[in-house]
Parts: sequence; C-alpha cells; structure tokens
Amino acid sequence: MRLRLSQSSTYVLVTAFLHYSHQDPYAVRVTFLPSTEGDPVVWYIGRDLLRDGLIRPTGEGDVRVSPDPGLPAIFIRLKVDNDSATLTAQRRPVENFLQRTAEAVPYGHESNAPGFVAQRETALARLLAGN
Repeated sequence: MRLRLSQSSTYVLVTAFLHYSHQDPYAVRVTFLPSTEGDPVVWYIGRDLLRDGLIRPTGEGDVRVSPDPGLPAIFIRLKVDNDSATLTAQRRPVENFLQRTAEAVPYGHESNAPGFVAQRETALARLLAGN
C-alpha cells in the first residue's frame, strides 16, 4: 500500500497484512509494517465498511473507505485526533480477500460464526456470574 500523511504530499510504501477470524467476524485486522524502523501498527476495520468502500465512499469518524474513481484502487483514510493518513490499496487483492472471508463466514451470518458464538456465550456466562 501507499501511505500519505495529511501533512505531506509524498507517499511511503507500507506493507499491510489483512487478517480475518471467526473470533471477530465483523472486523478485518490490518497490520501495517513500516518500511523503516518501528513497530507494526494494527487497525480494525469493519468488514462491511471495507466491502462497501469498494463501491462507494463509506464510513465516518476514524475510518473511511472509498473507491479511486480513476484507478482500480481504493482509499482507506485513518484518523487519530487531528492527524490522518490515506492509504491507497489495489482493489483486486482486497476484493479477493473479502471473497475468502465471505466463504468462511457469509455476510449477514456473522453472529453465527462458531468462534464468535463461543466467545459471546463465555462473556455472557461471566457477566451473569458477576465476574
């Protein structure tokens, strides 16, 4: 991905890994590895938000996703306080990734994902037990 900070007009290449888990079926974990020294940065983006952003501008607040009207790419805008960054990602790898997540857990069936159900039941049991 290409990264551009709000205060800069130059881009920096960033390696990003997308991860999807039954434990958190509503989200996609994105791990950014800086090209220079530094620790990886992790963001969670709603799976629906990422999917919808392939077609039209979507999101509000800290995460916004939109298609690039001129290229087969998408923009992912991340905001923290008064700073923001815009990442440009190629559209096809994101589409392929989201297709694989839909095969693992179909859209609209996230609440039935095995890992999510077990996690939800454990949390509910702890809540009811007063823990």
